[in-house]
Amino acid sequence: MIHQENLAELLYSLLNTIPDPFFVIAEDGTYLEVFGGTERSLYDDGKPMKGQNIYEFMPKEFADFYMEHVRLALETNSLSTFEYQLDTDKVILPESSGPGGMQWFETRMHPLKTPFLGHRAVTAMIINITERREFHRQLEELSWEDPLTGLYNRRYFLERVRLHLQESGSAHIMICDIDDFKYINDHWGHLAGDAVLMEFGKLASCLVENGHTVSRFGGDEFVIALTGYSDDEAFALGEHLRQKVEEYDFSYQHHRLDIRVSIGIAALTSADYAKSELIADADQALYVAKAEGKNQVRFFGRN
Repeated sequence: MIHQENLAELLYSLLNTIPDPFFVIAEDGTYLEVFGGTERSLYDDGKPMKGQNIYEFMPKEFADFYMEHVRLALETNSLSTFEYQLDTDKVILPESSGPGGMQWFETRMHPLKTPFLGHRAVTAMIINITERREFHRQLEELSWEDPLTGLYNRRYFLERVRLHLQESGSAHIMICDIDDFKYINDHWGHLAGDAVLMEFGKLASCLVENGHTVSRFGGDEFVIALTGYSDDEAFALGEHLRQKVEEYDFSYQHHRLDIRVSIGIAALTSADYAKSELIADADQALYVAKAEGKNQVRFFGRN
């Protein structure tokens, strides 16, 4: 059984060995006590903060932000959890011993019920969540990225187009389908087919201007959203892409592959925003291009 006189010493020892820092902060911003923070791969040594005011070692803008949360926790008498990004190189400490640079942190702040050293104060547990944030960012990228080509996938593409239609009111959709792609897979193998898809994705991305969205919809079908183009300009770009594909030196294991592409184009307006399938008209134009002999560009509604 732990004797009462030993309990405070044990708790003090425990708090000083935890990897994450634990602060007691007065309502005026003075750091009354500093515990833990022993993991140097995540944190600078915060011990020198003890006895200092937050405005002495933190940038003013950050100090204002942090003290607003201190006041909120005291006013509401409740737990406050929040995340923030901090350039740790701008924190004024005798020695920088942590990871440095921009880091993401989470603070779990709770008001103390009784004064600490004569001050109304809060406790604040700090957790470095930079790695977690980066992991979430990577997951988010995977959710919109086609794993083979690195282009946008179908879901993200449609979200981008709907957003643009909502903001600007018009766009053009260009659907590109590689002719006789099944023959490439059957004759040369799926690795050859993958190589063609990756090269086509790079070629299409290089030909369209920044700000336009190139997506692999699946299989050998690619879709491009064009903004700020007239009908004639959109058709001309489609024809230019078709010609470039015809001239491009696609190869696999030193064997040249003759690749052709059929393209369908359609104009969209804000009235199309709510359509369940934004690519339907362009897909119809692509069907016409395929039916009329392939390696062609067709614009929906034009003969």
